[in-house]
Amino acid sequence: MRIDIMLPLAMAALLITATLGGSALAAGQDEDREATALQGAKVSLTQAITVAEQQTGGQAFDAGVDVKHGQTRISVETNGPKGVQTVVINAQSGEVVASHAGGMPD
Repeated sequence: MRIDIMLPLAMAALLITATLGGSALAAGQDEDREATALQGAKVSLTQAITVAEQQTGGQAFDAGVDVKHGQTRISVETNGPKGVQTVVINAQSGEVVASHAGGMPD
């Protein structure tokens, strides 16, 4: 193969590999932040899922952790009789701080 063709192909492969590696690294950092946020929580992820399922009458299919205004919150998405609903639970108190239809986190 000619070098003038190989060099651009090699550069493209390197760029793709770097991009995919960066995405994986960012995802890993998000997971680390979530795990760190949950370490001091009084409410476990399992407990938050149970609260959300009881409130909506649906079954959880996604859950995540975030920190908003210094408060660790667990967002749980459920699917049930009223469709997809999101329930946001304070990870310290176990209180529902937000709930709405649809899958977009609060």
